[in-house]
Amino acid sequence: MTATRGQANVVGVALLLGIGVVAIGLLTASVGGLVDAQIATADADAAADGFSSLRDGVAAGANDSYPIRVTDGDLSRVNRSVRIIPEAGANRTYDADGYVADLGGQRVAFVGGAVVRGTGDRAVLVTPVPLSFAGDAAFLTVPVLTADATDGGGLGGGAALRTRTTRTVTDLPTDGYAVAVETATPDAWERAFEDRGFETSRADFDGDGTESVVAVVSGDRTLTVARYDLAVVVDRG
Repeated sequence: MTATRGQANVVGVALLLGIGVVAIGLLTASVGGLVDAQIATADADAAADGFSSLRDGVAAGANDSYPIRVTDGDLSRVNRSVRIIPEAGANRTYDADGYVADLGGQRVAFVGGAVVRGTGDRAVLVTPVPLSFAGDAAFLTVPVLTADATDGGGLGGGAALRTRTTRTVTDLPTDGYAVAVETATPDAWERAFEDRGFETSRADFDGDGTESVVAVVSGDRTLTVARYDLAVVVDRG
């Protein structure tokens, strides 16, 4: 074997080893990314289930604890309003606020009386809209976070949301009504309202850059508003 041929063999082996190392690294990164994505998806499933249970419990006026069984994530309180806009009479504005769970790039929110999963035009409501009608009556559920409700924090390690709820029911007279829900996911709310037979539009009432989806109740109806003042504490396991 000549010196040149020997050097070529050494270089070839080194190249093959280098290619193998790179390939293993890429495979490891790919598998790791897939595992992280699967964990984030499972966490989003758990958060959506927990928020949905909380929503149902609030509507029932229950004081209870609702597990958010995620491996890791952050809960934050967001400033949101719900408005009732009659054709006659004064508007009513509820500083409802809400919660957003950020879970490894996945987003789940409990805002305006519904649970929303995802962002942008891919977001979807996983619970019904809080507005309904039957005959000559319409009904609206408005959860309102109290001043002492938690501002959020970490969700890992078996966190649960413990609630204390106070309900106030107001019967509004026959009128033409629209309801506006301030949201970072207007596409999802529009689709959900329209699927329930409401005409929709958008407006930024307070100029903060977060739009409200306005759902119009067709015809003149009474409106029963069930407001739930909701105190929330995060219990961490």
